[in-house]
Amino acid sequence: MTENLVTWVWDQLDADDSIEDDAKFLVLASLGGDTELDEQLSTGVKASRGADTHDANAHVPAGIFLSSIEVQGFRGIGPKTKVQFAPKPGLTIIAGRNGSGKSSIAEAFELVLTGGTYRWKQKSAQWKEHWRNLHAGDPASIRVDVIEEDEGPIAITSTWAADATDVDARTVKSQRHGEKQEDGLGHLGWQRPLDLFRPILSYDELGGLLEGKPSELYDALANVLGVGQLGDALKRIQVRLKDAKAPATDLNNRRRDLQARAADLDDERAAAAAALLKKTVPDVAALRSLATGGTVVDKGPLPRLRGLKDIAPPSSHEQAKAAADRLRAAIASLADAAVDTSTRRAARLTLLERALQAHAEHGDMTCPVCHQGELDESWAETSKTQVAAERAELRDLAEAQQTYDLALDAARKLIIARPAILDQSPLPALDDTVASARDAWTTWVTAPDGSSASKAGDLADHLELHLDDLTTALTAVREAAGVELSAREDEWEPLAAAIAGWCTEQEDWLAKKPTADLLAIAEKWLKDNDLRLKNERVSRIADGAREAWAKLRQESNVEIGSLELAGSGTQRRVRIGSTVDGEDAGSIAVLSQGELHALALALFLPRATMAESPFRFVVLDDPVQAMDPAKVDGLVDLLSDLAKTRQVIVLSHDDRLPAAVRRSSSDATIIEVSRGQGSVIELATADDPTTRYLRDAFALTKDQQLPDEALRRTLPGILRMAVESAARDRFFVSSLATGTPLAEVEKEWTKNSKTTARICLAIHGEWREDFRSTWGAAPYRKFALMNVGGALHKGLPEHIDPLHAARDVEKAIADIREGAK
Repeated sequence: MTENLVTWVWDQLDADDSIEDDAKFLVLASLGGDTELDEQLSTGVKASRGADTHDANAHVPAGIFLSSIEVQGFRGIGPKTKVQFAPKPGLTIIAGRNGSGKSSIAEAFELVLTGGTYRWKQKSAQWKEHWRNLHAGDPASIRVDVIEEDEGPIAITSTWAADATDVDARTVKSQRHGEKQEDGLGHLGWQRPLDLFRPILSYDELGGLLEGKPSELYDALANVLGVGQLGDALKRIQVRLKDAKAPATDLNNRRRDLQARAADLDDERAAAAAALLKKTVPDVAALRSLATGGTVVDKGPLPRLRGLKDIAPPSSHEQAKAAADRLRAAIASLADAAVDTSTRRAARLTLLERALQAHAEHGDMTCPVCHQGELDESWAETSKTQVAAERAELRDLAEAQQTYDLALDAARKLIIARPAILDQSPLPALDDTVASARDAWTTWVTAPDGSSASKAGDLADHLELHLDDLTTALTAVREAAGVELSAREDEWEPLAAAIAGWCTEQEDWLAKKPTADLLAIAEKWLKDNDLRLKNERVSRIADGAREAWAKLRQESNVEIGSLELAGSGTQRRVRIGSTVDGEDAGSIAVLSQGELHALALALFLPRATMAESPFRFVVLDDPVQAMDPAKVDGLVDLLSDLAKTRQVIVLSHDDRLPAAVRRSSSDATIIEVSRGQGSVIELATADDPTTRYLRDAFALTKDQQLPDEALRRTLPGILRMAVESAARDRFFVSSLATGTPLAEVEKEWTKNSKTTARICLAIHGEWREDFRSTWGAAPYRKFALMNVGGALHKGLPEHIDPLHAARDVEKAIADIREGAK
């Protein structure tokens, strides 16, 4: 970094009024390390401006160039093979068909320098197990020699014991010239630069760079930006925040669990608790009151169950019997006859008293009742004497009547109306029991009214006859309601206790929540500004990527625009803007597979070749695959420019790259790699691919250890590649010589996918229906067409000598090269 990161953070915090001071000091403390952050959290001691420890001037290696790699017994390489490089800027292409050992060289580079390979990382364990060469697997070793500026030569070796089966069971040594050999690469100071500026890109990694997890590309770019201290501070804050929020997370999980338990419980209190617990921040006081019984729920079955549990009959058995006995005794004292006679006498007495009152008030008069007798003084005197005597006789009768009336009233008071709580059962399980009680009480209230002495006797009988039935029915209701209440209490009480305990812990958390809130504010600030700083610095890579894409895109109508790091955590990703013919495409989804590979390369190269990287070399394995011809030419242009300041080594099995180099003015070294019998690797000055394929074919025919069946299956394919290579060279050269655009030539070649058609293109420039019969009239041509045609799928027939087949093809190729018709 060119600036002190802590100073940058101080300045950003000073200018930010949206974050409170306590959170600002948490941010600053987190930059200082774990101890300083913990001290501030526990004591409140404020952070002070300090040094940017992450950016302290540390020794970094100087410029490093590759000078050679030596491999034996590893993957496709048997006996020792050594590839020499000029340790200086320049372009070197190592070309070889699949299986030639080229990829083994690339893997050896990657394994020694980085400790692993991207290919093995993506493959099954079996891929790593079969790393020894089958022909010459012992000794197995890799040696890479480099030259470091200001330091001199350095040798790095990786060796395996004879019995080692695990590729990771290797011994790695490194040695500076003139110094003792040391274990590993640690003393070289390469580990962090290798992480940040990985100088090796395999085909698997190239394909996965944009197709893998979005976070992987994000990390690859973010690591080189020099803002690691900010990321470390964010991690410290996040660790403390996670710890601080742990109670909240646990309490929230338990709240949801309690809410679910309460919702499943058929209880009014549980329903009320569930409603409170549904809120993210429940009313703790209301919950505790509900759980501890301070709040009484007055809705639902519960209060009615309590009422049924406490319901009582209108009278006890003793009270009813006493009332019935009392009424019967009163009735007995009023015999029907005596009551009837006494009643007539009482009526006459009442009439006589009223007549006396009339005489006293109005004097003598004729009787107003019979209109015959005279009501005079004599009559009055006689009547008064009679009234006095009658009153004395009726006094006992009046007392008996009063006793009867009181007994009747007492009996009637026991016949009280049915309580409303019996109108409906609170639960289906109690329907029958409550209905029985309801019917019994209805029978109870339909008692005789006792309006006469005879009916009063029926009322007495009713009290004794129906009270027991009602009492039995009500006892059943009380017991059933009690069972239901007990069951509900058994379910509610554990839940209530859990809710009460949760309330206590929730209150404790709420008291600590302000610290967690400050940590969350600090985390957000660090996330936002970490991303902002990264995007300020990623612009250097973005500029380089656009320049690289400008060369690689060639005839593509897709342009790459913005390059932005976005998101965080598992959502981190790289947003790459693109346009098609000037219209916003929204994302890179519009790119073809070849364009994706080209873009991945455009992103990789600026990162791997940043000025801060000590590695002055870049190794690319098979970057050409899936690229169209125009992009291959663009790649050569890009690599040639890069080779002016970097040592660029490209390994490729695609002949288009060497061909494009030959067409260009690039000053490149081309090393041809071929694999012979016994995994012997041969390195040669570049020649044309056709000759190489023929050489490989003849080598196969001489391989005594190769089974005949394998030879006959393999030979036609190699011969076909030789024929098509020769045909392609002639067709492309002759077509391009006429001014035909490369894209059109490639299109015509691709469209004619059969070997015979491609030979025809080479000879005539177009397809002719009679080509096989005319050009193939010569016997060796006829057999050559057969051997690279149908034999490719069925294998070389047993009656054909493999050596003769190769010679026929060799002659046909000579004709193709000459354009012989």
